[in-house]
Amino acid sequence: MAMTDTEVESEQQAAGGPSHPAADLPQIWPKGTDHKFIGSLFVAAALLFLVAGVALSVLMRAQLATPDASVVGEHTYRQLFTMHGVMSVFLFLLPVWLGLGSAIVPLQIGASRLAFPRLHAMSFWVFLTGGAMVVAAPVASDVFHGWALSDPVPVKLGLPGQGPDLLLLGLVLVCMAAVLVTVNVIVTILQLRAPGMSLRRVPVFSWSIMVSGAVLLLALPVLIGAFGLMFVDRHYGSSIFSGFTGSRGGNPLLWSRLFWFGAYPMLWALLIPALGTASEIVATFAGRPLFSRDRAGAALVGVGVLSFAGWGSEVSNLSSNARPMFIIGALVVLAPVALLVLNWLATLRLAGKEGDREALRRNFTSTPMLWTLGMLPVLALGLAVSVVSALDAGRGAHANYWQVGQQHALFFGAATIGAVAALSFWAPKLWGRRLSAGLGTLEVLAVVGGVLLTVLGMLLLGAQDMLVHTATFSSGDDWALGNLIVSAGAAIAGLGLVLVLLDVLSSVLAGRGKAAGADPWGGQTLEWATTSPPPLHNFDALPEVRSGTPLLDLRRAQQFTDSDLTSEGAS
Repeated sequence: MAMTDTEVESEQQAAGGPSHPAADLPQIWPKGTDHKFIGSLFVAAALLFLVAGVALSVLMRAQLATPDASVVGEHTYRQLFTMHGVMSVFLFLLPVWLGLGSAIVPLQIGASRLAFPRLHAMSFWVFLTGGAMVVAAPVASDVFHGWALSDPVPVKLGLPGQGPDLLLLGLVLVCMAAVLVTVNVIVTILQLRAPGMSLRRVPVFSWSIMVSGAVLLLALPVLIGAFGLMFVDRHYGSSIFSGFTGSRGGNPLLWSRLFWFGAYPMLWALLIPALGTASEIVATFAGRPLFSRDRAGAALVGVGVLSFAGWGSEVSNLSSNARPMFIIGALVVLAPVALLVLNWLATLRLAGKEGDREALRRNFTSTPMLWTLGMLPVLALGLAVSVVSALDAGRGAHANYWQVGQQHALFFGAATIGAVAALSFWAPKLWGRRLSAGLGTLEVLAVVGGVLLTVLGMLLLGAQDMLVHTATFSSGDDWALGNLIVSAGAAIAGLGLVLVLLDVLSSVLAGRGKAAGADPWGGQTLEWATTSPPPLHNFDALPEVRSGTPLLDLRRAQQFTDSDLTSEGAS
């Protein structure tokens, strides 16, 4: 049987060192395929792309902060609009969850590695190459308008230069890397779980990553095919999307339907891990299991399955026959999200009744819990706005800023806050240092407050029927107040996200963060049963797994034993 990298390293160390001349190679090579190392690289790259996306949003909002502004021209604004959306979705939210999932999932299920370590390392470089191509696209030449690349397709197919090609091929590579990582993580969950850990006992975050991965495996190939077909249309004489009147046999309306068939469930897939993260944090700081782990797992599956039902709600000019079906689809997917939120609230309510209320209040001020509590109003606002958007499927609200506000609340805002909550929660485990508690409170206030301001301003502009791609406006349009609110909110949220990045750099890279023990939060799952950071092989020994919260079981058993000893001593 072939030995793993860890077994090879152990044998070499026992023999007094490696058998080949490059004495330091065994220490470097295993780290290059270690899931925690590669996952951290994904997270680092995602944070850098996040900063770039924030900078683009600041430029966009500077243009729209006041009437008749000329900070950037309409042409430049449209390029910024495209790149901001593409970076937010494909270069930040997608890789940050891929990185966190691949770093945390093996630890949570008691595995020593991912199923395919070298495939994981290759996936990162594929992603980074694709991301570099996407960033280089607007430098080479003009690119498409809007992150959905649909304004309008026949005109865009004739764009000169290599910019559109770099964008399309870069997105293909990014999506392919995501598919490879997703397959790797799902196989790991299915095949490498610790003894006693059935699928029903898989921690909620790992379960959410598996559900999200299943959605991505169905959605991303559609997007890869769509980007490839547009590239073929541009260079090889086909007419899949070309022709305003179908004279070349193509149908321009096909692009938006094909794109949203893949992109709509993908957006939900990027929210699902945020819901799983919040479930873990709520249970940990409540000091008890979730009110119902089975219902939480079922709700996450429900979100994943139903995410495919409402994609047509994002398509303009729906036929009257199709509209009712997509309205129902866009509405029913909201129900399991609401049930999951109720599960969190029930968990906190029971914790207040059963436990030490003073300790619970202290836990509420912990930074990961603050991020989770901050996500709740954003998520609630997103659910409420999504009801209106669903009822208006294919009509006016999907052409103006109401749709932008809905996406920023439910998908971009809630998913981003969830990602930062995950960083705050698992940073001590991955890197051995806590993020700053004092700075964390300021970060939460800035990001959550900024997101809420931004979304409310966008909803106001949507009610005033300001179109999505508007690059400037006059004082007579009555859009000044809404745009000022959006610009102020975006600036505040952007500042908060920059503070998060500085916090990570200072606490982790500069080593100024408080050193973390193996279990700084009183965790319930297996990742807290090893050192912080974990060794290459993750675990020296594993506790027995009898439920979905093995460390909580161990802690309660120890308390019970201590209580028995105290009682015997007193008698």
